[in-house]
Amino acid sequence: MSYNTLYNTSYATPIWKLCKANWDHFAECANKHLGIDNSDITVEDFSKKLVDIAIYTIPRSKPSVRKRNTIWFNDQCKEARSNRKKAWQKVKSNPTDDNIQRYKIIRAKTRRAIKTARRQSWHRFVSSINSRTSLKNYGTLLIKSLERDPQLKSSICRMATKKLHLSLI
Repeated sequence: MSYNTLYNTSYATPIWKLCKANWDHFAECANKHLGIDNSDITVEDFSKKLVDIAIYTIPRSKPSVRKRNTIWFNDQCKEARSNRKKAWQKVKSNPTDDNIQRYKIIRAKTRRAIKTARRQSWHRFVSSINSRTSLKNYGTLLIKSLERDPQLKSSICRMATKKLHLSLI
């Protein structure tokens, strides 16, 4: 994993802006292309024409980039979170003692996986810093990661305070 890339990105699908639609124009186009005169078209053609009319008359949002603000979030975290959600759904639908116990175990495993991923990510970041490292790049990344993660910020502050305290003794 490269620390030069601050974010993992994925694209959000555009959504229809129904409040900004030109419904009069939509109705005109629908009557023209899908009216009673065109009763012999197939369902696929009807659906395609309807979607085309909607695209033409109803604005959509632009495909925006979703930023995942965590460098440490990996496939194991994703899988663990997915398993936890599935176990929770099972508990909600059928709250037996067995399902609740399984959920608690999976929840603990998820917490452990996330904690491990965060720790490994931090160790990789710290070990990548050496005497030839540009402090500007890593300083910027460190500041951004501290802004996003208050838990990490407090642990670094505690470590720095301990080191400062030990150096004064």
